[in-house]
Amino acid sequence: MAHTLEPYKGCDILDINPGVGLWSQKLHEFLKPRNHILLEPSPDLFRPFLDPLLNAPDSKYKLVNKDPLKVESYRELVDEGAFPQQTRIDPQDPKGQDLNQTLLVTGSLAWDPFLPGLSFDSMAKQLYHHFTPAAWSNDLFHAFGPVRTLFWVQTEDFNHVVAKSPTYMLKSNRLLEMTQNLNLVVTSERESRPAGKGAIGREPQYEIESTIRAIRSAKKAGFDIPEHRRDVTHKYAELIEEASGGSGIINSETMMELMYAQYRAGNRPTQFLPQGILDCFEVEKQLQEEHPDLKLSPIFPLSKKTAATVTNKAHPASDKVREYTKTRALVAHRLRQRIKFEEIVIIGEEIYKLECKALKMKEGPGKAKTLKQIEQLEEQWDQRLAQLSRNLEHAPVAELDDRINLRYPPHPRIQWDQRLFDPLMSREDEVWPRNRVSLISATPIPRPASDDPEWHEQVIDFVFGLYANSNRSVIEALDSMQHGLSDIIKDCPSLTDPDKGGRLQLKHLRVKLLTMEMIYEMAKAYKEWPFKAPGSDRSLYFRHKN
Repeated sequence: MAHTLEPYKGCDILDINPGVGLWSQKLHEFLKPRNHILLEPSPDLFRPFLDPLLNAPDSKYKLVNKDPLKVESYRELVDEGAFPQQTRIDPQDPKGQDLNQTLLVTGSLAWDPFLPGLSFDSMAKQLYHHFTPAAWSNDLFHAFGPVRTLFWVQTEDFNHVVAKSPTYMLKSNRLLEMTQNLNLVVTSERESRPAGKGAIGREPQYEIESTIRAIRSAKKAGFDIPEHRRDVTHKYAELIEEASGGSGIINSETMMELMYAQYRAGNRPTQFLPQGILDCFEVEKQLQEEHPDLKLSPIFPLSKKTAATVTNKAHPASDKVREYTKTRALVAHRLRQRIKFEEIVIIGEEIYKLECKALKMKEGPGKAKTLKQIEQLEEQWDQRLAQLSRNLEHAPVAELDDRINLRYPPHPRIQWDQRLFDPLMSREDEVWPRNRVSLISATPIPRPASDDPEWHEQVIDFVFGLYANSNRSVIEALDSMQHGLSDIIKDCPSLTDPDKGGRLQLKHLRVKLLTMEMIYEMAKAYKEWPFKAPGSDRSLYFRHKN
C-alpha cells in the first residue's frame, strides 16, 4: 500500500478515533504531514498515549474533542478552519471532483462492544455510508475536494460492505461502488466457512478462481505477499491452478475431491467446506484410525455407487458406524445436488454464449439457426429448474451470474474481483484490545458530468428504485418502479451489447449484473421518458417511495 500513499507525503491528516495512537504514529512517520488532526471523543482516557505526540517539539498533531458519530462534527471542522491550508471547493466548479491528495482521512470505525446504528445494523456502517456519497456533493471532509479514506473496521461488521460476489451487489453496495473505488487492504484470518448472514454468496471454486486472478495481478505488478500474511486460499489456489492446467477453472466435483484429499492429508479446508461435510470427513477418519478392521466405503468418487458398510452388530463401533452411514448419505446427496446445479449452470452458460453470438450476427440462415439453438436450450433450462424445489431454484441462477461476472466481458463486474492483490492477513493478537479487524481503502470516483447540478442525485435516486430487489431481471425491476417503464430499454443500447455485458434475452439479465454504463443510460432515458410519474424529477422520489 505504501506506493499508493507516496502522493500524500506532506499532506493534512484527519484521524478519527485515534485511541492510543499506534496507527496514527506509523502513518505520521511515513507521510510526515503538515497537520495531523486527532478527532478523539475520549481524550482523557487516552491522554497518557496522546500527550507525548501532542507535546513533542514542533509537533504537527492537534487534538480536537468532538463526537465522530455526528456528521455535523465534520462540517464544524471545515467551518472552524481546522485545515488552514485547504481551500473550500464550490460543488458546481468543474474541477470540484478532482481528487484532493493534500488531505487524507483515516482512523477507526471499530467499536467494541458493537455499536448499533440508527437505521443500519451498525453505527460504523452508518457513518461510512454518510462519508462515501458526500464526495459527490463536496460535503463533510470532502468540502476541499474528494478525499481518500483509510479506515480500520471490524471484519465481521464490514463483511458485505465490499461485495465478494454478485449475490451481494445490493443497493448499498451499488451506491458505494458508484462513488468509490474500494480496496480491502487488510482483513482477518478466516477460521471457518461462514453460513447464513455471514456467507459471501459464492461457491469455493469461484472464490479460488478470483484469488488466482488477484495473485497473477500482484505478480505482474511485482508485488508478492509475505508468507505469514497470506490467506490459506493461496495454498489451494496453487493446487487448483496446477489441477486445471493453469486456467484456474474446475468443476465442483473436482473441487470437493481435492478438498477431501487435503483433509485426509491433514490439511483441514475449513474455509471452504460447510461444517456438516467436515464433520463427516472427521468421523470417517476417526473410525478408520480407531477401527482398521472396518470396511468403510469411500465418499468419492461420487460417480460410483456407494457400497454398503459391513460391520458386525456386536462391533464396539456399530452405533457410530450407523450414524456415520446416515450422515455420509446426506453429504453424498448434497454433493450430487451441487453437481446437478452445475449441469443446469452449463446450460445457462451455453445460452449466454449463443446470445452473444446471435447479437453479433446479421440476419440470415446462420442467425436463425443460432436462435433455434437458444430456444431449444431455453426449454432444457426451464425444465431442469422446474425439477428443483422452490427454495433451491435460485442456486443455479446465482451460480450462473457469478460465472458470467468472472469470465465474460466486461469482466469482472464487481470491484472485489478487480483487485490487484489479495488482502494481507491480520491476527487478533496484533490489535489492542484484541479484535478481528480489516483495513478498507476508498478513493472517490468523480460524479457523472452534467449541466444539471441535480443529475448525480437523480442517478442515486434511480438506483434506489432499480435495486429494490437486485435479483430481479432488469425488465421486472423497471416495471416495478413504474408500470411500463421497461419501454426505455430501447433507448439503452448497452443492455443488448454483448461486449458491454448486454444480453439478447433481458429476462436473464439481472439487476446485480448491471454495469454503471447501463445504469447511467437507463437513468437518462427515464429522465427523458414522457410518461414518468408526476414528481419523479425530485431527487428523493424513489428513496421515499421505497
